[in-house]
Amino acid sequence: MRGWLLVGVGLLVGVIVAFLGYAHFRTNKFIKDLPGKLGADIRRESNGVTYSQSVGGKTIYTIHAASAVEHADGKTTLHDVGIVLYGRKQDRTDRIYGSEFEYDQKAEVVRAMGEVHIDLQGPVAADAKGRSEYAAGKGPHEQVGKDEHTGGQGDGLIHVKTSGLVFLQKLGVAATDKEIEFSSGGLTGHAVGADYTSDTGVLVLHAAVKVNGLQGGRPVLLTASRAELDRLNKRVVLRSARYVAVGGKGAPSGGETSEAQEVTVHLNGDGSPERVEALGGVVLKDGTGGLVTAERGEGVLSGQNRLKTARLSGTVRYGADDPLRTVRGEAAEGNALFDAAGRPARIVLTGAVHLKEKQRAVAGAPWNERELGAGEVELTLAADGTKKVRLQDAKATGDARLSVMDELVKDGKASMRRSEAKGEVLTAKFVRVGGVDRVKNVHGAGHTLLRRVGDGGAEDSSTGDSLEMAFVVAKVGGKGPGGGDYISTAVQDGHVGMLHRLAAKAGARGGSVDERATGQHASYDGVTERLTLTGSVQLNDAGSTVWADRVVMNQVSGDATADGAVKVSYEQTDGAEPVHVLAGRAELKHDAGQAFFYGGAAGRLARMWQGGTQVEAPVLQLEQKTKRLVAKGEGQGSVGAVRAVLVSGESKPGAGENGVKKTRVLRVVSREMVYVDEARRVELSGGVKVDSADGVMRGRQAIVFLKGGEGMKKGGVAGAFPAGSVERIVATGEIEIEQPGRRASGEQVVYTAWDGMFVMTGTAAVPPKVVDEVRGVVSGSTLRFHAGDESVLISNDGSSGGRVHTETRVKQ
Repeated sequence: MRGWLLVGVGLLVGVIVAFLGYAHFRTNKFIKDLPGKLGADIRRESNGVTYSQSVGGKTIYTIHAASAVEHADGKTTLHDVGIVLYGRKQDRTDRIYGSEFEYDQKAEVVRAMGEVHIDLQGPVAADAKGRSEYAAGKGPHEQVGKDEHTGGQGDGLIHVKTSGLVFLQKLGVAATDKEIEFSSGGLTGHAVGADYTSDTGVLVLHAAVKVNGLQGGRPVLLTASRAELDRLNKRVVLRSARYVAVGGKGAPSGGETSEAQEVTVHLNGDGSPERVEALGGVVLKDGTGGLVTAERGEGVLSGQNRLKTARLSGTVRYGADDPLRTVRGEAAEGNALFDAAGRPARIVLTGAVHLKEKQRAVAGAPWNERELGAGEVELTLAADGTKKVRLQDAKATGDARLSVMDELVKDGKASMRRSEAKGEVLTAKFVRVGGVDRVKNVHGAGHTLLRRVGDGGAEDSSTGDSLEMAFVVAKVGGKGPGGGDYISTAVQDGHVGMLHRLAAKAGARGGSVDERATGQHASYDGVTERLTLTGSVQLNDAGSTVWADRVVMNQVSGDATADGAVKVSYEQTDGAEPVHVLAGRAELKHDAGQAFFYGGAAGRLARMWQGGTQVEAPVLQLEQKTKRLVAKGEGQGSVGAVRAVLVSGESKPGAGENGVKKTRVLRVVSREMVYVDEARRVELSGGVKVDSADGVMRGRQAIVFLKGGEGMKKGGVAGAFPAGSVERIVATGEIEIEQPGRRASGEQVVYTAWDGMFVMTGTAAVPPKVVDEVRGVVSGSTLRFHAGDESVLISNDGSSGGRVHTETRVKQ
């Protein structure tokens, strides 16, 4: 038994030795064969395993494990693993590391069994030793001892933490469907699911991407449904992206917001954003209620991540809403240039630009409106004392249109006034009042138009080559001439044309009245609401035309004043000859239907005529409503006397047109003349002189009776002008008549135009008489005589004592 016991012990020791030898053999064989199985070069160092994959003499990636355990199923467990990927172009250094990985040799798959960290865009090692040390957790920037979870964040380093990571060796792709945490440059983020391609270095975050932190001292928040980091092409692509930033402490909500369906961020060499492209549903919010939308957007950033330029296209719209202010804008494209602080300094909008702003002093008050349209609008902005951006200038080109509607308070009454300016180019300057940018002045060039509409419906529009407008800027909520802005002055030059349209007023002449004018220069005063036209002015309405050197129009009442070489023509509705006026100055009263004409310097008289009939006087007053003409001047013998030329077609009463023999012309001089169309008579006073082919007649006053018939049917202003045939003249007061070779005197005379008959009467104390140079003196109660014969018919009504007195001269 002792022998067998010794043999058994020997066999047991042999078996143990054999097992130990076999285990040692297997371990050495595994370590020796592992590089062959992996297709990599291996070198052992400090109980660890390091191997690399090379293609074309370039190292694609390096794997380092502190220990490795091979299992019966052909899989190997690696502990404390670091994988460094360099890419086929050796243009980056990315590291994947974790506590435990499982390697499936057959499938060539490395699977993380726990938490995994990824450092993207880390420092590049100079040699193979440096790469191995970096895979083992060391690096050229002395990362040994630094927190693995930060990876010793160098410049531009992106650190990712996740789990469930799978690395496909054949494809060089690492992927996970678990939650991901990442950080870079003071920003932290989360996502769900990711994949990483070692050849291209592209990192894709699959869903629920969220990044927040501080950028430039401002809290920011970025969300996206998907993100792709392509470092080979230096770009980041985000889907359904939304970026929010505020100016200081506080939640990101309510700050500046940008969002789009797809955003592409182009990167600089250091990983900072250089250019941003957005496509589909681009939305920008300024944090104060302003909203911009577009289909596409592009921005270029500075080194401080501030915008340098921006471009929006595809139906660009802007809107802002406030209880006291609303803004709407639209254009096909918008381009912006920013200052060094990232504030907009210049904005150019192109393609059917339309901007509309409404503001009011207090809630419930009427809105004051600004509306601008053009093919292109250029806005210049500047920072004010509070570092906020204000609008400084605006330049609109291509059928530019500016409309302004404001409430105007005048004499305690409020009314709305609308003004509109057009031109090929409109340039506006702005001033900030109460935190709101207000129009200060506007310059227009090229086929300009200025249009104003009053609260009562009166409309004025004018055209010209150039336009200058200045606005009165009212204080918001303050007391003054109005609650909003209104035109202070407006000046147009070059080929000026004007339309003045007055709405019908209650009790006034029915229908609207249009007045048109042309000239070379127009000046509008917004306080007095007067328009002054100069330079060969022509003013037209439905029935008249006025020419003058200067015309001033009141655009509320429609009244006008014309100066300098005034000429007026009144068209007649029945086709009769127009009535013409020449004057040095004219006042036209629209509602009263009156026109006042004044003579000029050096004793020149105002003159009105139709056909052969005319009236001259220092003052002519034409009243169209009552059909009256009043001429005022000085007495006989004065250059300022009223002078009239009246025409009589000599015909016997009842003889008809065939009874007309010839036309008599009567020249009348008096101090005052009044024509009343209803009575068809001309009243002369202040000393009268009537000169005709039948003699010269003088008296204190006279009445000229005109024939009826066709004269009563005269249309237009002719009804207020004494045109027509003289029927008779009745003169009274110290009558004197001079005819060739004789004189007559009395108190009253009736002159009949058709037969040239004078019928003179007097008083009992001073009977009428005729003194003939040849035949002597004849007197009686009534004297009848013609100019063409030497006879005098004497009648006695008993007033002179029943006597006829004659003194006959006998030739010696």
